[in-house]
Amino acid sequence: MRNLLLVPVLAAVLLLGAQADIDAQETHLLVIAGLGGDAEFRGNFLDWGSRLVDEAASAGVARRNITFLAENPEADPDRIHARSTGEEIEAAFADIAAGAAPEDRVMVVLIGHGSGSGADSRVSIPGPSLTVADYERLIASLAPRSVALVNTASASGDFVPALAGEGRVVVTATRSAQQRNATIFPRHFVEAFAGEGADLDRDGRVSLLEAFEYARQETERHFRDRGLLASEQALIEDRAQGRGVTLPMEESEVGTLAARFFLQGVVPATVAGDGEEAEELRRLYQEQDRIETEIAQLGQRRGTLGEAAYQEQLQTLLLRLATIGQEIRTFEDAGR
Repeated sequence: MRNLLLVPVLAAVLLLGAQADIDAQETHLLVIAGLGGDAEFRGNFLDWGSRLVDEAASAGVARRNITFLAENPEADPDRIHARSTGEEIEAAFADIAAGAAPEDRVMVVLIGHGSGSGADSRVSIPGPSLTVADYERLIASLAPRSVALVNTASASGDFVPALAGEGRVVVTATRSAQQRNATIFPRHFVEAFAGEGADLDRDGRVSLLEAFEYARQETERHFRDRGLLASEQALIEDRAQGRGVTLPMEESEVGTLAARFFLQGVVPATVAGDGEEAEELRRLYQEQDRIETEIAQLGQRRGTLGEAAYQEQLQTLLLRLATIGQEIRTFEDAGR
């Protein structure tokens, strides 16, 4: 089973630190559901977007940090903020850029029908559709924040080379622009955050890498169980190289940054109170999370740094991570 093989690899990504849930950054979620075209797809897109919004809120993402744009806001006025037009998408990115802290992370999820190829790749929305070049510009406006863009639409594969970059994770439901059938992937991607099946390392939260793996495997199962030739193969890219893979952590080093990208908050519920010890423990958890993310981002620069410089910086970070992990364990042992 690939799940069993992935567990120790994911654990290795987290490296030497204590593995309690920690809360170093806030997460901002922007869900964009495009044109459905018929009642079935309109219903699916609305359902998937609404469920993802609810799961994010349940996981601890502040409601003020969640924006849902959809074809018909009147269909769910309690959740949908505005119509998913180009103008509203631009405004949503501007709001995040103005309100998010530099250390915050941003997840953008596109749901809909895709078309075009190369620089003209797009997801159909009310009015003129934004191209992948437009999304590149909008994502660039969020720097230096870590950004994950998940395009669950058909014909989405060309988003990978166009959007790959340092501090970014790009996920697409298809391998190329030629895979144009309506996708199964978004249903399972949303399900990954709703149950326990995607939490492969059993740490109580679902990373973007785990959500990708769950959705990819369930999509493959869908076609296999029906004896159908798969019309979509999902890709993930987080090495700033522009080449997505289907099997992260097995066929490449892709997945290290995605394994550090969570919707959930990351402070353990057991760390409560306002005392000095609780504050110090929270600070240590935050520092551990920051270093683990820095290690993942360092991997994106390995090719440009050179191997000697990369190994030197990696060893420095690993030593700091081990020291902090020991301090956390000391605090936790003293509290028992």
